[in-house]
Amino acid sequence: MGVDKPPPKPTTTPPPFLYRITSLDATISHSIHTFTSPHAPKQFLRFLEHLADFRLFFPVTLSLFLATPPLSPLRPHLFLPLLICSILDLIFIGFTKFLVRRSRPLYSIHGDYNAVVPVDKFSFPSGHSSRVCFIASIFSLSRDWIVDAVNHPSHPRIAVFVERWIGGDEVMAVNLLVVLVWCWALTTVISRVVLGRHYVLDVIVGACFGVLEALITLRFLNFSVLI
Repeated sequence: MGVDKPPPKPTTTPPPFLYRITSLDATISHSIHTFTSPHAPKQFLRFLEHLADFRLFFPVTLSLFLATPPLSPLRPHLFLPLLICSILDLIFIGFTKFLVRRSRPLYSIHGDYNAVVPVDKFSFPSGHSSRVCFIASIFSLSRDWIVDAVNHPSHPRIAVFVERWIGGDEVMAVNLLVVLVWCWALTTVISRVVLGRHYVLDVIVGACFGVLEALITLRFLNFSVLI
């Protein structure tokens, strides 16, 4: 648990309007961290942190992509967008952090956090928040393709699972999956403030980045032609 002290003051003075926003953001974030930290399940929140880490997400998703049958709808409409979006996210978030260079909150210990790239030492925006939100957004936007995959010949075990546990209602099964993914994503976003990794504004902007990246990947880029 970090030392309970007031949020750090910025080393340079930003414009008055921006200063008021960042100051209020720091105060609210510190209050949330102070109030929730003694009661938060730290091990579970750290598990969520590792689960959303790029170094775990990307190789697992790549493995699923390679293991999925070529004719499956999941390959071009779920796993490939997730892979492409993860690269876009790494570029967008890294570039924004490099430009803004907002320091992480000093009221929490960050020694147990290993950065993916050097710019991860900066706080704005939250890369974990953008990642989980683009994952959840892609699941939502690819809902129809996931429904098609349930009864696709490439995935007989999925159809058996849905038949046994959800009564064969593939639409309800996919809707439940999407809800669970969003619950995981939002819990991870909140956990970044509770753990003191980020300020509230960091996670809000990171989440918006994630949704935007998913829209760009699925609406404006057609990567299905690559496979």
